[in-house]
Amino acid sequence: MSECTTFYRMLKDNVDRWGDKEAILYDTISVTYKGLFEDVIKKAIHLKRFEGREIAIYGPASYRWVVNFFGTVLAGKDAVLIDFFAPANIREEKLSKVGIDYVLCSTNQYILSDAEAIIIPHAENDDVKGLSYDENTDEGNIILFTATAEDGDKPCVLTVNNLLAAVKMMNGHCECEPEDKVLSQIELSRVFGLVYSLIWPLANGACVCLGRGLRHIDADTYYYHPTILPGSPSNMAYLRKINSFNPELKKIIIGEAPCPYELYESLNDRDIKVYTVYGSTEDTGSVAVNSSEDGSYELLDDSCVHIAADGEILVNGDCITSGYYHDEKATDMVIRDGVHHTGDYGRINSKGHLVITRRNRGIILLPTGAKICKKMTSDEITALNGVAEATVLLCDNKLVAVVVPINKDDRPDKFKKRIDKYNENKGYRWEIQKVVVIDKPLPRNADGTVDENELDKIVMGEIA
Repeated sequence: MSECTTFYRMLKDNVDRWGDKEAILYDTISVTYKGLFEDVIKKAIHLKRFEGREIAIYGPASYRWVVNFFGTVLAGKDAVLIDFFAPANIREEKLSKVGIDYVLCSTNQYILSDAEAIIIPHAENDDVKGLSYDENTDEGNIILFTATAEDGDKPCVLTVNNLLAAVKMMNGHCECEPEDKVLSQIELSRVFGLVYSLIWPLANGACVCLGRGLRHIDADTYYYHPTILPGSPSNMAYLRKINSFNPELKKIIIGEAPCPYELYESLNDRDIKVYTVYGSTEDTGSVAVNSSEDGSYELLDDSCVHIAADGEILVNGDCITSGYYHDEKATDMVIRDGVHHTGDYGRINSKGHLVITRRNRGIILLPTGAKICKKMTSDEITALNGVAEATVLLCDNKLVAVVVPINKDDRPDKFKKRIDKYNENKGYRWEIQKVVVIDKPLPRNADGTVDENELDKIVMGEIA
């Protein structure tokens, strides 16, 4: 990878180095690096003529999605990445936090009906002949939504420099080469999917194979024959369960949630090199990487991670976000003087590696890669009819709601039905999978917070 500071320069350099090489595979569609660059430039020229700045990118992963994304940024617009699989009410809530001007849909059949914005026609239907792209254009930002400990999903602003810095650091610890094929099946609206299954491989001249998501991951691995597979712990557990690793696969990149040691060990036994990445959206998902059995993480940049006096992990450097979109108060809670206060706790061991001792208690990381704001979800469950107090926790890889009823005589089935109704508006990746009803108040620490250790014992006893 050449030293690039813009997407334009990255894509242009790719043409100079690998112009006729395959860049994107999407079903039966094959696009070279030259073809990708030309389509992106055409899209950028088209979008520059619109006055608004915030453009939502919506739809399943496809070649058009890729062109829409790069074209938006090269046009100097902000690309607001929307999770295609989120229910309509969640999409609407997220979009209300960013005043978008336009929507780009990656296919003709999907329309973001809950957005108060103009649907932009596809650039391929627009005549841009005779127009040229100014390579000095200031490129736009990338806005991704991420769960926070205090107030649910927040739009996090990342720059092109943030993303390319992450790529550069990863290259120092894990090779991605032009002959590699990387299967992209993590949503590109999430930082891990965007960086490790799109930008990182493209920056290194590899071929990005656009898959169809988890439900088709077994078929896609055998259709595309990837050599590198980024995914969440649940993705890899599923492939292991059905024994569906293609013989060409040589590297697995696991992110978005902690990888259980048993899963890590079983994947390594297949003669596949396994890397687990530690990071969050606020630091572009790129703080440290683990490829060893002791569970510690090698820092991607030794100078960018510090441990506070109380053990909190602090991160600075080129990967750190400038903050949440137009939300100075929320930004100041986690980003201070360019330092990301992660809410995670750990230490640096004798090897100089990061050992994570406790994750941010305000955020629940599901094995699917989805993130849950514990406070907001607990408040939503508490607000249900008949509930005196409630909280949520991750138990045996399942999201569990612990409910204390107002009326001790209420049957657990009553609350199960109410939770089922609650789940209808959340989508399968965020749903409560089990309900535990207890007949005593939630155990609490001296400061009034829920005693999670004691609660775990209660829940495990109830489940058993």
